Amino acid sequence: MTDGAPADARSRFRPARAPALRAQHADAAAWAAAIDVIRDPVPPYEGRFLHRDFQPGNVLFDVRPAKPAGVRITGVVDWAGTSWGPADLDVAHCSTNLALLHRPAWGLRFAEAYEEAGGGLAAAASDRLYWRVRDGLAFSEEVEFVSQPWREAGRTDLTTRVVEERLDA
Repeated sequence: MTDGAPADARSRFRPARAPALRAQHADAAAWAAAIDVIRDPVPPYEGRFLHRDFQPGNVLFDVRPAKPAGVRITGVVDWAGTSWGPADLDVAHCSTNLALLHRPAWGLRFAEAYEEAGGGLAAAASDRLYWRVRDGLAFSEEVEFVSQPWREAGRTDLTTRVVEERLDA
């Protein structure tokens, strides 16, 4: 890796282990393909300071009632899990959260919008896919843990089954 990070920071991204598939209704072929993606070596990346829990619940917004289309981001909170790594990882994490909250198209659109706004991701599509799949698989063992707080916050539509289906997509 050519990111200038100390070796101990780079070693954080070892090839990922395949998670245990917990969703009984999961598409086995899709999950097998995802596991094959993360068995590849970790792609090279330019290191960045990462939030590591970058997702809508950690972003503060200013929404003016007279101009709802003029929403502004005013801050990002919960910096407890920071680390060093590829920007793709924070973008993938937010994309996964958006896909689970609002459907997969939202997650894919976030990555596009990030690049349109000037953010840099891995040049190779296969490298971007690696980080997206790695983040999605990390959610596979925590579906109930992830979906329960959303339901408590009023998103009663986000049953464990619905979140599993969106993750499967």
